[in-house]
Amino acid sequence: MEMPSPVFTFTHPNFSPERDNRRYKKLLFELPSDTGSALVHGFAGYFDATLYKDIHLGIEPSTATPNMFSWFAIFFPLRKPVYIPAGSILEVHFWRCTGATKVWYEWSVTSPSVSPIHNCGGRSYWVGL
Repeated sequence: MEMPSPVFTFTHPNFSPERDNRRYKKLLFELPSDTGSALVHGFAGYFDATLYKDIHLGIEPSTATPNMFSWFAIFFPLRKPVYIPAGSILEVHFWRCTGATKVWYEWSVTSPSVSPIHNCGGRSYWVGL
C-alpha cells in the first residue's frame, strides 16, 4: 500500500529518572483510488538504527544493511483480513507494552472496519527481559 512509516523511536542513553518504554502510535495508510481495492492480512515491522553519526544498521528494505542475517522482520497478523476499498484510508493503532518480565506489541485496525486488539497482554507473542 505505502512505504514503511516510522512507528516507535528510542534515544539512548536515556538519562530520565522516569524511564518508560511503553509507546503508542496511530498510523494512516491511504490506498490510492487508481490501484483498486486490497485485502490486508497484517503488517510488516522493521528496525532501523543510527548507532553513531553516520553509522547505520537496519533491516528496512530500502535502507537495509548488506549481508545482515542476525535480525529479521516481524509480522503483525490480523485475525481476519481487512478489505480496503480503493481510495480509502486504513487506520491502525500500535502499542508497545512492557511488564516486569516481558515486552510485547498490541495492534488494532479501526478503519475502514474495526478489528479486536491483537495479542492482548502478550498472550501470543512477547520477548522476555
